[in-house]
Amino acid sequence: MMKAVRYDRFSGIDGIYLADVPEPVAGPGEVVVRVEAGALNPGALPALHGSSYTPGRDLAGEVVGVGADVLDFTVGDAVLGRLQSWDAHAQFVAVPAVQLVSKPQALSWDVAGSLYTTPMAGLGAVRAVEPRPGETVVISGASGGVGFTAAQLALRAGATVVGLTSDAHVDLLRRHGIQPVRYGDGDGEQERILATTDRVDAFIDAVGGGYIDLAIDLGVPRDRIDTVVDYRGAKEKGVKSLGTNDAGGTPALAGLAALAAAGDLHIPIAATYPLTAVPDAYQALADRKTHGRIVLHPQDLA
Repeated sequence: MMKAVRYDRFSGIDGIYLADVPEPVAGPGEVVVRVEAGALNPGALPALHGSSYTPGRDLAGEVVGVGADVLDFTVGDAVLGRLQSWDAHAQFVAVPAVQLVSKPQALSWDVAGSLYTTPMAGLGAVRAVEPRPGETVVISGASGGVGFTAAQLALRAGATVVGLTSDAHVDLLRRHGIQPVRYGDGDGEQERILATTDRVDAFIDAVGGGYIDLAIDLGVPRDRIDTVVDYRGAKEKGVKSLGTNDAGGTPALAGLAALAAAGDLHIPIAATYPLTAVPDAYQALADRKTHGRIVLHPQDLA
């Protein structure tokens, strides 16, 4: 038997509980992973209140069982990836091998278990707007999980990055070469952006709530505006809405892991929680008061 998180009633965070369940067995094309770390993602919060969407969940750990037809992994391999199920929040999980990549030795478990959903959304957004050397990209929510990754990747592409953020994260963005601009105040936000640059070539929206309109008002071509949040607005206004599922799959995930392992991509870890404290972890996620990933340690039952 093992400990696993369960959720079977739509009552918010109060509906999350820990249960004793049988350890999984690897089926054809699957491996069983002893999970060392798994990040929580904001997209999981609506599912606690009845959303039909089952968000993907990040994980990293060691392979302890291999099913038939699996050629890429053996017992003892360190891996990272995702599982589109609550089952990812457990001590052991059965995962399709095609959803995993090898973990670089230099990569911590916490970062490895945080790389799929949110950083891949940032990568998907950057690929959508295709920043080029010498261009300027504006990113709303630049200190958040999606925006911070997108900003770093746009910088690597040679672009200048203007990041909309709160006063609390101005210094953080500057340390990473991102030009911070305080968000909010309607038209004042546009004026502050234009005070830093004479043109905006591309715009990534990681917040929603009107940033598509701001991008259009800034003169950004619609085919170079991407939102990872406002899907309805994207459809209505003819801009892109590409993210995690458009980033390039496991080859792209392996690329992000290599960048993070080399120190060329910073994935901040805000807090870690034992599996027994999973409601507290989700409450911290909902409170949105931290910068960085919130990570579960399923082997820690303290």
